Amino acid sequence: MRGRARRRSKAAACGVIGALAIVVPLAQATEITRDEYVARVEPICKVNVEANKQIFKGAKEQVKAGELTKGSKHFLRAATALEKTIKQLEAVPQPTADEAKLTKWIGYLHTEAGYFRKIGKALAAGDKYKAQNLSVKLNRNSNLANNTVLAFGFNYCRIDSSRFS
Repeated sequence: MRGRARRRSKAAACGVIGALAIVVPLAQATEITRDEYVARVEPICKVNVEANKQIFKGAKEQVKAGELTKGSKHFLRAATALEKTIKQLEAVPQPTADEAKLTKWIGYLHTEAGYFRKIGKALAAGDKYKAQNLSVKLNRNSNLANNTVLAFGFNYCRIDSSRFS
């Protein structure tokens, strides 16, 4: 009986080693590169950029003309659109080596959406000064987000407020 038990143990050990030999390359095969990540997220960001062009159309003129309530709606819609985009970006697998950077970047995007919402609420309340103050903070946050992922060479995922003017 001892001989059979040893053979079974050796067979089980070989089975485990064999299974690991199959699983480890599969895990490595699912690893995504930075270039693959960029290729996957750029179309998501492009949809958001195109949507924001439409969302912000006429917003600047409305705010300058004192139509703050109308202007507020643009920012609230942009916040909702960005939140939807962020959920899609979070679903994309990230390169292991870049997870910390991308997590930080997505955090900045959440902050960005929050600023859009706060600006919209400030405008709706008729507080143009507060909206302007928040706009400065929004621009600072955008710069931090862009600097965090500068090495990725993003086009559409780079925050560029001049696209919406």
